Amino acid sequence: MDNACGDEDLSVESEFADTVRYIDLYLRQKTDLFLQNYVFEPFDFISRKFMQLAVLVTLLVAGTLVVLAGVILLLATWIGLWASLLLTGAIILGAAGLIFYGLFSKQIVLQTPGTKGMGEHGDT
Repeated sequence: MDNACGDEDLSVESEFADTVRYIDLYLRQKTDLFLQNYVFEPFDFISRKFMQLAVLVTLLVAGTLVVLAGVILLLATWIGLWASLLLTGAIILGAAGLIFYGLFSKQIVLQTPGTKGMGEHGDT
């Protein structure tokens, strides 16, 4: 009779050990999926976008400098070089001010379900 009781205890212990192993495996899989979907993929996406943005900004700056030098030299044929530099600088500052006002004059609203509903009803 002692053997039957010993086998039953071992089976309960082995079932418990198997359950703990399954729980551990489940938690590892869920942790891996969480890290992959919510940590590594967004950082990978953001890093790719930053690299693309760096190339784009470099090209835009180079193009802007070339166009700016051309405009200054074009204006220098009609008026003095110092006047063309001042005029081009004033135009650039005015354009930068307009762009700054256009970008930062709007109120930032996060697109959460609560704000979407309030925006539809006009309660903002």
